[in-house]
Amino acid sequence: MIAFTTAFSQARIIMPDQSQITSDPDSLNLLPQQSQQPSQSSSINHLVHDHGAMADSLQALARMTLWRIDARTGNRIPAESDTLIHNYQHTTLPDGQSVAMGFLGPLGAPMYSKIFSEREETQTFLFNNAYSSYLKDPEKMLFVNTRVPYSRLTYHRAGPKQTREERLDARLTFNFGKKLNVGLDADMINARGFYASQSVKHNSFSLYGNYLSDRFESHAFMTLGSVKNFENGGITDELFITDPDAVQQRFTSQDIPTKFTKTWNTVGNNRFFLSGRYNLGYTEIEGDTIESKEHFIPVASIGFSSQFTQQYRRFLSYDTAYVNVDGQQMHRIDQFYSQRNYAGAVDDSIHYTSFKNSVTLGLREGFKEWVKFGLAAFLEYDLRKYSLRDSLGTGYYTYNENAVTLGGQLNKQQGDNLLFNLRADLGVLGVNLGEFRAMGDVETGFDFFGKRTTLTMDGYVKNLRPKYLQDHYYSKYFKWDRDFGDIRRVYVGGKLHIPFTNTTLSAGVENVQNLIYFDKDKNIQQEGENIQVLTARVEQKIHLGIFNWDNEVVYQTSSNEDAIPLPELSAYSNMYLKTKIVNELTFQFGVDAHYHTKYFAPGYEPALLQFYNQQDREIGNYPISTVYANFHLKQTRFFVMFYNVATKVIKPQDYFTMPGYPVNPFGLKLGLSVNLHN
Repeated sequence: MIAFTTAFSQARIIMPDQSQITSDPDSLNLLPQQSQQPSQSSSINHLVHDHGAMADSLQALARMTLWRIDARTGNRIPAESDTLIHNYQHTTLPDGQSVAMGFLGPLGAPMYSKIFSEREETQTFLFNNAYSSYLKDPEKMLFVNTRVPYSRLTYHRAGPKQTREERLDARLTFNFGKKLNVGLDADMINARGFYASQSVKHNSFSLYGNYLSDRFESHAFMTLGSVKNFENGGITDELFITDPDAVQQRFTSQDIPTKFTKTWNTVGNNRFFLSGRYNLGYTEIEGDTIESKEHFIPVASIGFSSQFTQQYRRFLSYDTAYVNVDGQQMHRIDQFYSQRNYAGAVDDSIHYTSFKNSVTLGLREGFKEWVKFGLAAFLEYDLRKYSLRDSLGTGYYTYNENAVTLGGQLNKQQGDNLLFNLRADLGVLGVNLGEFRAMGDVETGFDFFGKRTTLTMDGYVKNLRPKYLQDHYYSKYFKWDRDFGDIRRVYVGGKLHIPFTNTTLSAGVENVQNLIYFDKDKNIQQEGENIQVLTARVEQKIHLGIFNWDNEVVYQTSSNEDAIPLPELSAYSNMYLKTKIVNELTFQFGVDAHYHTKYFAPGYEPALLQFYNQQDREIGNYPISTVYANFHLKQTRFFVMFYNVATKVIKPQDYFTMPGYPVNPFGLKLGLSVNLHN
């Protein structure tokens, strides 16, 4: 939640004529300082921390503007492209999503953050939670305005042919004149898996576009995506990892026995989004009578958005060879579950659709000097439909529900001394009646000897209705009909950035009541008592010549470890040399590691596609580390990395992020990314 609210604290509404990409010196989208428009407020520069410009080939890149959109209000929020020069290799790993991650091993497989404040709200379609980092929706989509066609091609892979893990990510976008942009994204993951029955395949294709004029703004987005994740249920004996010499035979990671074979989860996500906004305002004449120019000043806006979502999930197994367990004949996969709600092979599927429409009224900030804030209000209607197995075993049934939400936003995003963003929504009709969220953040700062020191405070109060699938679910191995109460969450936190020492301090505390979770027996439960979670984070970067040492440490404590288990201490450390070889080639060589203290890390249940709070195996006290070399030449990035190198020097080996699921073994990974402006 800290990540979400911090992103809002940095929200800046951008105008169509903005041409800045970023001033981050470690981004391929760098622009020279003199290319910034004079009309831009300094708050835009604060968003990207005003590192200044670099006098190298990166300055020749074409001008681009990138932003994300608030799907409800239509506001555009400036964003930076994923074109970092240094630490590029880190972004290609599941580990790179956070200081501490839990994941199954392969790229594209289910994962979650072990930092509680980084976890998103539970999605209406529960089965998306495990893949949320890979799925695209309108608010994650990067929209573009570019003066020349832009394309990016990224490819990285690891392992030999039998276990190869590879990802191809491509983007092509171009403008038709100044107002219309169209783009295409493709993201494909094919991980065969370093362990048996663990391959992952993602396919995601997105078509997007935007039209921006003084009076009318429109955004469109379509994505077709699917995930097929072969499930092995985890390895049967962790001794193969922790003490391979005890096995007394030669084996590869593919030879380690697993619980399941011929079993997989398939998840589909298709999204279609369209928004439009008509600006009301007046025309102002600038300049003298000879060279006068009309300039449109937006005052207010009327907008709409429409979003149609199709999602499905299927859990299927052909692991149906009969085995005898305690005198009872059953399918091989059945032996791992005590409850079997229907006969025959497991085949559980569920379909979900959502048709969401909203209308918005907005007042622009700053159209007059005395208008110091922006204001927006929206009304949203969401029609949802579920189709899933019925408990009678006769087939499938459908369930429809609707939700009406009223909300608004008040923000001040211009100026230097005080910025704020307040947002609230209330369920007024349907299944979310009584649900509400009130979120806010305030940012202030001051210049000290030319350095910008910033302080941000953020918080929220939420009363969340349980999702339909949290109350009702039926499958072969799990079923429940519950009537859970509302989840109540209260959070307050802050962040301080000190530029002189390159230090960032942040802390927050959250109180959660009526938390819904899966217990050690994989049953869905609700904890009625209040749970307090305290999080404190320190980010420290040290720079001495070509030597750099970046560190991030997170401390967490939970008042109820059975409901919210957390590692007390998590850390990421990255020590590297960074310099230029000749004028064009940037070189970075280093070693990094992710580490957290031991705790009962949540386990993974394939039949539910959920994480549960197991109490049998502690995970931690082992670094997941890499040795790498990064290179950048003009508009090309490439890296060489050795993954999980600690296994070569630390015994016993214990490279698990969750019980039964070791990360990929020691191996070589290569990556290449090319940006073209032509």
